[in-house]
Amino acid sequence: MKKKLIEIRERVNNSLTSMYFGLKGRVANEKGVSTIEWVGLAAVIIALMFALATAMKTSGGDLSEVIITKLKEMIEGINS
Repeated sequence: MKKKLIEIRERVNNSLTSMYFGLKGRVANEKGVSTIEWVGLAAVIIALMFALATAMKTSGGDLSEVIITKLKEMIEGINS
């Protein structure tokens, strides 16, 4: 009976150890993390720009149109 318990304990220990190292390898893999960070940063910047443009339109200023026009020109300049 004692041998069976020791054998079961060793199997469980081996299984848990292999699961631990398998999961640890997956979590430590950071491929593509920087891409996600850049996309998140771009999303925040775009949201702030839209908020600024909306605030400027409601206050009646032409500054928002100038900013949007300049940004469009810059984006078109990147594509060409």
